[in-house]
Amino acid sequence: MKKLFTVLAMVALACFAAGLAAAQEGTGGTGSVFGVGAGSRGIAMGGAFSAIADDASALYYNPAALRLNRYPGVVLNHMQLFSGFSDAGYDFLGLVYPTLSAGSIGLGIMSIGTGSIRGFDEYSRETGEITYRESQAILGYAFTLPWRYIGEMTAGSSVKLLSQRVGDYSDTGTGVDIGLLYKPKYVRNIVIGCNIQDLIGAETKLVTVSDKVPRTIMVGAGYTYPFKNGSAVSLALQMNAPQYDKKEIRFGAEYMFKQLLSVRLGFDSEKITAGLGVAWRGYSVDYGYFSRDDAGSAHPISVSARIGRSIDEKIAYREQQRLLEEERRIQQIFTKRISGHVSAAEQYRRDGSLGKALDELKAALDYDPTNAAVAETLAVVERTILREEETRSQNAEKSALISQHFSLGLDYYSKDDYVLSRAEWRNVLDLDPENEKAREYLAKTEEKLKALIDEHRLRATGLERNGQLAAAMGEWNVVRTLDPESAEAKQASDRINARLNEMSRDYTETSKKLRIMELFDGAVKEFGDGRYAETVRDLGELLRLDPTHQEGRRLLLRAQRRMTPLTDREKEQVRTLYIEGMKFFTQNEYSNAIERWKRILDIDPDNESVVKNIEEAQKRIENAAIPEGKR
Repeated sequence: MKKLFTVLAMVALACFAAGLAAAQEGTGGTGSVFGVGAGSRGIAMGGAFSAIADDASALYYNPAALRLNRYPGVVLNHMQLFSGFSDAGYDFLGLVYPTLSAGSIGLGIMSIGTGSIRGFDEYSRETGEITYRESQAILGYAFTLPWRYIGEMTAGSSVKLLSQRVGDYSDTGTGVDIGLLYKPKYVRNIVIGCNIQDLIGAETKLVTVSDKVPRTIMVGAGYTYPFKNGSAVSLALQMNAPQYDKKEIRFGAEYMFKQLLSVRLGFDSEKITAGLGVAWRGYSVDYGYFSRDDAGSAHPISVSARIGRSIDEKIAYREQQRLLEEERRIQQIFTKRISGHVSAAEQYRRDGSLGKALDELKAALDYDPTNAAVAETLAVVERTILREEETRSQNAEKSALISQHFSLGLDYYSKDDYVLSRAEWRNVLDLDPENEKAREYLAKTEEKLKALIDEHRLRATGLERNGQLAAAMGEWNVVRTLDPESAEAKQASDRINARLNEMSRDYTETSKKLRIMELFDGAVKEFGDGRYAETVRDLGELLRLDPTHQEGRRLLLRAQRRMTPLTDREKEQVRTLYIEGMKFFTQNEYSNAIERWKRILDIDPDNESVVKNIEEAQKRIENAAIPEGKR
């Protein structure tokens, strides 16, 4: 009889614990004692948290929601359970750690208990006070499933170790939760969650009385609308289906102002719930409120913190490291290629193939335009080619003209200005049709131009296909500059203009810029063809659109000067002075040559050949002042 009475006392204490849960859930003792929930935020939203739990309380509401956590974090929650049970404490501690690719893991502890319970023996004699405590440790894991055909789906599970103690009697049991989370592919900001809580319910036995936690199915949906200022509104709806009781409908709402202040409201199937939250730099304090007619009210308080870097920050850091490593490898490749081109150039110089050496040095500079040593070697090769060309020509005047055009051709070629370089090679061949070097450089220049045209055409096509219309237009304009007769470039420019007209509100400004580019390109071509009146007309319109266009203004001055032709007397003076200068130049009397040619510039300031001759004569004066061993 004494043992039977003791068992009955244990049952009464267990019923007291179940009564706490029943007071919160209205389940008549058939629900879990932890049915209150976890965390002030979820409680304040009526427990409708299975689809939007983005903190460590997801361990309780839906283990799959652990994957919603972007930061490692901790949540600590405490409350005195209802005003009618002032000594009944309810606590939750949760930790969550999301990884980049290995899912998210969580660890939590929940505990409910009370003391000062009076004990009696079979004769109704008081035996002293006993305590009751029920705790469960939760280990959860969630990972994103690889199937993304209809959206993003996350699965999660948690193992729970339940411990129950009444007085001197205790027992443990193990339970399992399984959860799912689904984000539809074509509907933004919607999340659907499902958690089968206690799919395998923990079973404990105190003396002869067994108690198994019943299963509860939670199905919920959440919607979050973010504002541009950092604020957000979240709405949640959830249905709970306990194994031994009627279904419950819960819902909650939260408004978060700039991630600083949150206001929450909900319905937990019986009463209205509410709460507030304050957050600052990853730390937050949350307050919740709910009540029951037969048990009074409760006020859960939670403190939470974000720890370390978020998943997004880790992804950004990993990408930054990848880019740094990629840049380092590219630099190594460039260094190796530069060394290879320089070595090949030196071999060609020893073999006397200066044109091939020049190409190799140019290729090296393409990888590193700031390489002073390569640039200096390239300049030496250019000067060597010029000296050889000067030696080859016999006629002084013709040799000077050929040398001048050849020098300009090399200069433009080394600066990748292949359009002007091509014009200079053609000038050389007009003067000397048998000039094989000019013919060779012309062929190389044509190849470079063709490669450039193909490169810019492919780049323009790719940019246009990716929707980068402004960049594509720039590439097509380069194609038109390199090949003014390109019908494809003209059609592409017209097509992009039409698309820009439809897409851009700033059409007028864009059209103006495009018109400026078109006018300048046309003016350059007209100037090169000798159509100076058309050049002046187009540049006048260009400068009305953009008065700050310095290149257009300079070209306008040159065209205006060329529109004023030299008189016969001036032409004769220019010719006489030019020949006198060439005679002094061939006799190494460079100062006298410069004096004659400068007088030509007083008559014809736009004479580029004379300017180049003066520069060459000044270089020779400077070289003559340098001792032979230091040149």
